[in-house]
This record gives sequence, structure tokens and C-alpha cells, in this order.
Amino acid sequence: MLQEQSRLFQRLLFFADALIVVISWVLAYYTRFEVFPGLGIFPLPEWLPLSAYMRFVPWVLILSMLVFWASGLYVPDRAQRMSTLIYTVGKAILIGIVFAAAATYFYRAFYFSRLHMLLFGMILPVLLVLLRLSILAFLKHGRQNGRYLRRVLIIGAGRVGRRLEDAFRQYPWMGFETVGFLDDTRTSEHDVIGTTEDVGAILDRFEAAGTPIQYVYIALPISAADRITELANRMSTRLAHVCLVPDLFQLDILNSRVTDIGGLPVIHIIDEAPLEFRRAVKRLIDILFSTAFLLLLSPLLLLIALAVKLSSPGPVFYRQERMGLNGHNFAMLKFRSMPVDAEQQTGAVWATAGEQRATRVGAFLRRTSLDELPQFINVLKGDMSVVGPRPERPVFIEQFRGQVPHYMLRHKMKAGITGWAQVNGWRGNTSIEKRIEFDLYYIQNWSLRLDLKIMLMTLWKGFVHENAY
Repeated sequence: MLQEQSRLFQRLLFFADALIVVISWVLAYYTRFEVFPGLGIFPLPEWLPLSAYMRFVPWVLILSMLVFWASGLYVPDRAQRMSTLIYTVGKAILIGIVFAAAATYFYRAFYFSRLHMLLFGMILPVLLVLLRLSILAFLKHGRQNGRYLRRVLIIGAGRVGRRLEDAFRQYPWMGFETVGFLDDTRTSEHDVIGTTEDVGAILDRFEAAGTPIQYVYIALPISAADRITELANRMSTRLAHVCLVPDLFQLDILNSRVTDIGGLPVIHIIDEAPLEFRRAVKRLIDILFSTAFLLLLSPLLLLIALAVKLSSPGPVFYRQERMGLNGHNFAMLKFRSMPVDAEQQTGAVWATAGEQRATRVGAFLRRTSLDELPQFINVLKGDMSVVGPRPERPVFIEQFRGQVPHYMLRHKMKAGITGWAQVNGWRGNTSIEKRIEFDLYYIQNWSLRLDLKIMLMTLWKGFVHENAY
């Protein structure tokens, strides 16, 4: 129910923002062409009627709302932190104005007033922030008078229960008010108001006082299934909504979420990240970035290819089997840095410092990571991403999967040319455990912003490294 209410609120906010975009566009027009000339401020450029500018409102709307959505403006926690709210709105407006200005630059049917665009970029964020502040002020005033509140009782004062209470505090716009905890083992804590046996009496007491508890959250370990069933049956005679938040901290969780199959709830404990809009944006960035990279650096790639060809007999590219997303094997491309028969006698071996297998050109390519550049072709093919855990050879994976805890979880994200572990120094012949730790941190905390940070860190310190050999 809360999720549906939150989704409804964000949708209403989305349409309100769309209206504000139109209002801001019109206000910017009248300010530029009516107010400023009337006050003698800024000479009037080529005058055009409002109807000429209104023809572009649909495109401005589409672009603005796409940017707002992609910028996270409709993520619930954006609605209640002042600093986060202003930053998110400002970022979205800046990105939108850049794209809109670029689009109008290519439109030559008539001259767009740059001052109009600037005014639009100033008026729009002010109105967006004012709308949100007005909503927050309305809700705050109502809650101070006892309206729009949801009283919550949490059964279980362990890690999940405490995190749940913290989450309620992080979302004050939702109006949660935790009245206390029930717990059988932590009765000495000041906010534990009883044991699980007292749940019926406590619900009745608040009901009689005219302040009923609307929600009861059961935050017990999944090992307490019988107790959870008993509590649910006991509360079925009351009107409070009952929600289950199982304590899964004793399990290794990756990309957890809840779905349903035929009405049956399914908890995903270990899963790849679900396909969502941000994933589509990540793939689009991969395609655009890789295409631009290959085109701009094509002269350098041709020079490297020529040097590889002249350094020793054999092909320019070396195709090496690697494991990617969900265990899918693919042929990863590299500029060949060793003689063709380098592993004929030894088989697959781990690269180590001081080894003599590489050619003179190949040794330079490895030290500078230039041998990795053809992997942008793998990115275009969809085998890899620009940013992600580095893929490994299946022969080594069979060795590591039984020795390194959680090793296989790194394959729940598409492999990358660069990654969080690599830019933090965990590359080459370094600790596998630390590399996995950083890979899993990246998967669990992935965002487009983190990808951008890793790409910038790669430019700064990711190519030449003491462990690149």
C-alpha cells in the first residue's frame, strides 16, 4: 500500500512538473519580450509571437521530463532533504538546458533568444523547488496538528528493526511515527515497550486512546517462521496493516528485491540487477562512448596494430576466452602482446612481474594498458561494459570459485574494461580477496555517477600502473 501511495505521489509530482515546464517557458517569453523591453532592459531582438515559441513546447517537455526522470528527481528521498533537493533539481535543469540549447542550435528556421533560454533555466528550478517546499510545508503543518500521520509498531528490535526505524526517519514526508518496539530479548532497551506476547494488548490500548496503530512491521529472522505465523494469526483480529520484513542479514545478499509469480511473493537473494531505465542509459553510454573512442583514436589504433604486426609473426588481435554476465563466455579482444605460441608449453598461466613472454612492443602495451583498447569492440557487441568487474579466464575461475568466498557473485554484473577494483590498485598479481571485495562494493552501490567517477579515475591513474605487466 505504501509503495502504491508513494508511486501515486511521484506520478502526480511528475505531471505537476510538466505543467511547471510549460509555465516557465511562457513566463520566460513574456519576461524577455514584454517586461525587459518595457523597462528599457536589453534591446529587443527579432520579435516573434508566442505561438512561434509554443511550437517547441512538446519537444521541451519530452526532453525536460526525460532528464528529470534520469536524474533521479522522482526517487522518494529526493523529496525531503533540502540540500539533495536543490542539488538534484539544479543538476537536472543544467543537463536539460545544455541539451535544449544544443537542439536549438541546429534549428535554423528562426533565431532563438539566448536570453529567453537563460530565463527559462532560471525560472524553472525556482518553481520546481517552490512546489516541493510547498508540499513539504503543507505536510509538516498537517502533522503538527495530528494529520497525515501513520503510527508504526515494529516487532523485532534487531538489526532489521533498527534499520527500518532509521528508514522511517529518512522519509519524513511519508509521515511514519514509530511508537516503539516489541522484542523478547531486548526488553531493557528504552524504546522496547513490551514482548511479542503483548502485541494484542498494545494495539487495543492505542485504539482505546484514540491513536490507533496503523502499521505493524514484523522484523524477525526467517528462522522464526512459526512465531511469525502465530503473530500474523493473532493480529488478524485487528485492523492494523501487517507487513513482514524478514531478517536476511545472515545470508549473502546481492541485488535483493521482491517480485511475484502468480500472486506468490518471491524474494530474490542473489540476482543480477533488474533491467531498468538506468541500465538502458548505461548501455547507451557504452555505445556512444565506445563509438566515439574508436573513431577518435583510430589513428593510434592503426599505429599500434602496425607495431604489433611488425614485432612478431601472427595476427594483430589476440582473442582470449573470458567469463562475463551470468557465466556467459565470450572472446575478449586484446592487441597481441606475446608470440603466438607463448602458452603452447605452459598452458594458461597468471601474468607475473619480470616475465619474459611478451614481445618488446607487447611489454610496452601492457605497461600502458594500451593492449586493452580493442575491448571497446566487445563493448559495442554487448559482451562488456566500459565500467564493471574485470572478466577472468574460465580456467582461473575454476580455481578461485572454491577458494575465494563470494567469487562468483561478481558475474552478476556485466564485465568492464575498467572497474572500481582496478582504479583502486587491485589489478594484476594482487589480492584476489580485495579485488572481489571492491567488485561487490561496486555491484551493490552501482550508479551512473559511480561509473562516471571510475571513468575519470581511469583517465587519471588507471592506464600506467605498477601491477600492469
